[in-house]
Amino acid sequence: MEFDGAAVAADDVLGSLSADEDVLSPLTALASPVGRLLSVQLRLGMAEGVLAEAHDYSRAGHSPWHPDWPLGSPQDPQALIAYGELTVLTRSASALADQAREAVHGGLVRGEDLTYDEYAEISVLVAMAEAAASRAAQESTARALDIIGVRSTSSRLGFDRFWRNARTHTLYEPVTHRLRDVGDYFLNGAHPPFVLPV
Repeated sequence: MEFDGAAVAADDVLGSLSADEDVLSPLTALASPVGRLLSVQLRLGMAEGVLAEAHDYSRAGHSPWHPDWPLGSPQDPQALIAYGELTVLTRSASALADQAREAVHGGLVRGEDLTYDEYAEISVLVAMAEAAASRAAQESTARALDIIGVRSTSSRLGFDRFWRNARTHTLYEPVTHRLRDVGDYFLNGAHPPFVLPV
């Protein structure tokens, strides 16, 4: 992203990310979870978007498994279970993202009083939200194709665009990196590394 002519007050600057500095302050290090929250929201948008479009398609009575069911009668048990699972997965990821956003906000409010341990807790919570949002995006976009069937790849419907976008985005920030950070914090109390989103 590039911003031109945006007014930034001195109080709005978290600190310098200069390569010459050996250690970032906890407040300055919040630049990492703040940036990564943008990625979380993008992934949640993909998961929620495909579910919304698949919902409309299925509500119109389309079923790849039972084409003889009447229009407007979404009774397919396989689709109902899949939608249930994907809704739980996506809503859970969204709730975790909300917790992470609130934690980041709390860290910003603490300002210079923020400790390294508090920063680590915030960063790990954002990593958990990243992992959950990645799984929700990947699972929802892939399984929506299964629910809709072969028609999902038609250029008219374009459901495959969700899968392609989610897969491309999650390749830049593999979920395994975030899970390793969460596991290392949980098991060893290790603070996650400072990482800006790609």
